[in-house]
Amino acid sequence: MPLDGAVKVWRTRDAGESWEPLGKGLPQRDCYFSVLRDAFTSDSLDPTGLYFGTRGGQLFASRDEGESWSSIADWLPAVLCVKAVEVA
Repeated sequence: MPLDGAVKVWRTRDAGESWEPLGKGLPQRDCYFSVLRDAFTSDSLDPTGLYFGTRGGQLFASRDEGESWSSIADWLPAVLCVKAVEVA
């Protein structure tokens, strides 16, 4: 559940010693949704793409390891699981 209605994805680059919030492009006010554990995933591209879906049916993506985000789908059924696949 987003704190204060501002969506953030938290990243660590030092095995959990410190964390940084990433939210550029994500809703920053009046947003209260939940994300299930299986509804967040990454791909194997360089830079790594990140994706998550919400119980409210929104799907978000980042193509730059979380530096910026965009909405790629709205009003889906509850997103319970997200998988990333590469298409040749």
